[in-house]
Amino acid sequence: MKKANLLYIALQVALWGIYGVLYSYANRYLLSQGLSSTVTGVLLAIATAVAFVLQPLLTSIIDKRKVKLKGVLLILSLLMLVCSAVMPFIRNLWAVATVYALAYVGVVVYPAFINAIGMVAIKSGFEVNFGVARGVGAFVFGVTAWGTNKLIEVFSESAIPFFAIIFCLTAIGAVLLFPKGADAVTKKEKASKITDFFKRNKKFTALLFAVAIIMVGHNILGNCMYQIAVFKGEPNAQGSVLMLSTLIEIPTIVFFTKLLKIAKSSTYMRISGVFFVLRVLLTLVIPGIWGLYIAQLCQIAGYGLYTVCSVYYAGEVVSSNDTVKGQAYISAANTIGCLIAHLTGGAMIDAVGTENMLVITTVISIIGMIMLFFTTENKKADA
Repeated sequence: MKKANLLYIALQVALWGIYGVLYSYANRYLLSQGLSSTVTGVLLAIATAVAFVLQPLLTSIIDKRKVKLKGVLLILSLLMLVCSAVMPFIRNLWAVATVYALAYVGVVVYPAFINAIGMVAIKSGFEVNFGVARGVGAFVFGVTAWGTNKLIEVFSESAIPFFAIIFCLTAIGAVLLFPKGADAVTKKEKASKITDFFKRNKKFTALLFAVAIIMVGHNILGNCMYQIAVFKGEPNAQGSVLMLSTLIEIPTIVFFTKLLKIAKSSTYMRISGVFFVLRVLLTLVIPGIWGLYIAQLCQIAGYGLYTVCSVYYAGEVVSSNDTVKGQAYISAANTIGCLIAHLTGGAMIDAVGTENMLVITTVISIIGMIMLFFTTENKKADA
C-alpha cells in the first residue's frame, strides 16, 4: 500500500518537473526561435484548445472503460518524451514550433489524470497522501523552474527539451509500476453523456466558468513572466521568481488536510480567489523587480491553496460516480483559462505594453473572484 504513495509522489514529481520546463519556458523557447509574442500566444492557444477537446474525449474513453487511466497517462508521457527527444534535431522553425505545441498538449492534459488517479487510489483504499505528494511536486517545480533558467544562461534555450526528457522518463516508470488496483473505483462510474454530468451538477458547472475566468489572470502571469521580468528590469529573474512562487505554496499544500479540519474546501476556494487577485494587483502596483518577488507571497493562499482545495472540492460536490469526470472538467476549466491567457497575454503586450496588460488582467481576475464567491457550494456529494 505504501508503494502506491511513493509512486504517486513520483508521478507528481514528473508532472511538475515537466511543467517547470516545458510549460514555464514555452514562451521563452519559442521567442528564442524567432516567433513574436502574439504568434507564440496563438500557437500555444491552439495547443491548449486541442488539450481542452482532448480532456473530455479521454474521460469518455475511460468512462466507457475502453482504455484504463494508467493507459492514458502512459500515452501522454510517451507523447511528451518523443516530442522532447526529437525537438533539438529539427532545424525548420515551424516544424520545431509544431512539435513543441504537440508536447504542450500533453503537458496541459496531464494534471487532470494525475489528480484523478490520486483520488481514485485513495477511494480504492490505497495509502496515498495527496497533499504530501503535491507538496513534493511543488518543490520540484520550483527547483526545476530555477534550474532551467540557469541551464539557459549556460547552454541557451536549447537545453529546455533535453531537461524535459528526464521527467518524461520518470513519469513512464511511475505509471508502469503503479498498482493495478488503483483504478478500481472507475468501475463504479457509469458511462454517460457529458450533458448528463452538467445536468446532475448544475452549480458545479457554473463554478467552472468562474474558474476559467480567474485562471486567465493566473496563466497570463505565468505565461508572460519573462516579459514581466523584462518590464521590471531583470529578465533573468524569471527562474528565481517562479521558484519563490512555488516554494511559498508548499506549506499550504502539504498541510491542507489539517486545514480541512478548520474549514470546508468551499471556504478555501473563496479565499484562493481573493489571493489570485492580490497577486496580479501587487505585480502591477509595486515597482521594480522586488515588487514581483513580493507579489509571489500571495501564492501561499492563492494558487497554492487552489491547487489542492479544488481537487478535494471537485471530489466532494460531485457524486462518487463522477470522480474522474469531476477532476477532468475542473481541469478543463483551468485549460480554458490557459487558452484565453495565451490568446490575449502576448497580444496585449504587443498592443498596449506590459503595464496596461497587467491593468486589464487585474480587472479580469476581480470578475473571476466575484463569480467564484457566488458559484461555490457547501454541500458534500452523495456517496
